[in-house]
Order: sequence, then structure tokens, then C-alpha cells
Amino acid sequence: MISNPKPEVLVVGSVNADVSYMMPDLPGPGETVLSTLRLDAPGGKGANQAAALAILGIDVEFISAVGDDESGRTLLDGLKIAGVGVSGVAKIGNETTGSAVILVSDSGENSIVVHAGANSALTSEHVRIAVSGMNPRIVISQLEIPLRAVLEASKVEGSTFILNPAPMPKSSTELELILKSVDILVPNRTELASLAGKPLPKSIKEVVACAQSLDFGGQLIVTLGAEGALVFAEGVRGTHRVVSAPKVNAVDTSGAGDAFCAALAAGLAQGLDIIQATARACEFAAWTTTQHGAQVSAGMHIKPELYFS
Repeated sequence: MISNPKPEVLVVGSVNADVSYMMPDLPGPGETVLSTLRLDAPGGKGANQAAALAILGIDVEFISAVGDDESGRTLLDGLKIAGVGVSGVAKIGNETTGSAVILVSDSGENSIVVHAGANSALTSEHVRIAVSGMNPRIVISQLEIPLRAVLEASKVEGSTFILNPAPMPKSSTELELILKSVDILVPNRTELASLAGKPLPKSIKEVVACAQSLDFGGQLIVTLGAEGALVFAEGVRGTHRVVSAPKVNAVDTSGAGDAFCAALAAGLAQGLDIIQATARACEFAAWTTTQHGAQVSAGMHIKPELYFS
């Protein structure tokens, strides 16, 4: 039974045990580099977003899957301590909990390899049962779990559905069906290019052109890293606006996209319009890049003005 049938936000997504390695520069093909620091931390796009939402003061429930192992128990304990409702997380006996290896350069850039583990066993039936009776204002999902589970998450009636299309799969009929139910799509430049079947856009003008080539009827927010985000509040055929991000000294960008999505969902759940919510999301995401680790934790010194309650 879900611990809270009426959360402000429902997150349906992945949970992983992350191992991060810090190094001066990311290795090229065939290159071996020495790490200057190892960091073991909780992760997974879904769990990162759920934890950030809870720490920002939002009532949040999480639907996911872990293995019946020590890693899974530790990750769920951490989410519960953060304030996330985890009664919708399935325990899969014949799978290990998902994991990821993250390489982070001194400039804050990263490369990530994910082993899905139990995340790949999350079924549409489990999601359908877990969401029964729930009435969240916002539902947010990503693509580190099976597309059939994301499709089920997109069907929650009366909710705004946000999709962070990461990582992007190859062409899929299920993804096309999911996109028809998406209210707000939040890709980065790389994901936008993949969705549009276009080269990677570099300038804002190229991002706009790429976005306008999409066959998508909802609202679109393209994250631009340190430049902020490009918002199409009236759909890709409407006007657009760049929302700037504050300048910070970034040390680790691995969780910035998840932090952005969490703060965006938080702002919308609290009644902000899409531009206001995007501005808060840019500020929160920028702040997280000044901390090590992909998942926001209660031990981080979050600026008071970033909280939503």
C-alpha cells in the first residue's frame, strides 16, 4: 500500500548505487587515467529526483525496483531518511540492484555507465497497481526503466506528466506512444538532437531550429547546462525564452539534470508558472554542481532560498 495516496509529486524511475571517480581529465578511447578520489553514493535518475524533491520540502512518492540485496536496502533506507515515500518500490529477488560508474573531470564534466539491474524488471503491472488510488499533481519519469513502465506512468489521470528522456533509446514505438502523453518534455541538447533526428545543436539558434522540427504538441524545456534553459511555454511552434543559470564554480555536474527536473516539478506543484519554475530549477541545478555526488542529501548545505517550504 502506498504510504501517501495524495503526494504532490510522484516519481517513477530508477535507483542505483553510484561509484564516482574524480580525475583531471576524462579518458579518451584506449586511454588509462588515475583517479584522484573515489566516492560511493546513492544515485539513479529517479531516486535522485525523488530525494531532491523531498529535501526541497515537497511531498513525494517513488515507484521503482531494487534487488533483494544489501545495496537495495541501503538505498531505500537513505531515501526514507530524506523523506521519500518508498512503499511503491518493488524488491526483485533474482536481480541485483542497479549500479553506475561515473567519471568526473576537474572541470565538472562527466561520463556515466549504468547497469540497470533490477530497474529493468520494473513492470507496467507493478506501476499500475502502485499508482492505483493516487492523485499526484505532477508525475515525472525518465528512461532508465523499461518504456512500458514509463508508458503506464504517463496514464495517471489528472496529473501533469513530465518526461526527462534520458538515456535516449533507439527508435521505439513505445517511446512514440509515451510522447503523445507528455505534457512537459525536458531533454538536454543531445537528447533533443536524438529526438529530432538532427545533428547536435550548438548555438541557441540551432537549438531553437532543432526544437521546432519536433513533432511534439506539449511544452518543451531544453536544458543548456551552464547557459540555463530554453523554454517553449506554448509548444515548439510558439515563442521561446532563454532562462539563465547563475554562475558558479562547478565541481561535479553528474546530478545537475536530475536536480533541474526535481526543482521544476517542485515549482509547478507549488503553483509557479513554467518560466518561474524553470528559473528556480536553473538556480537549484547550478547549486548542486558545487557539490560532489549525483544525489542531493540532507547533509548538504542548501541555501535557504532554494527550499519550497
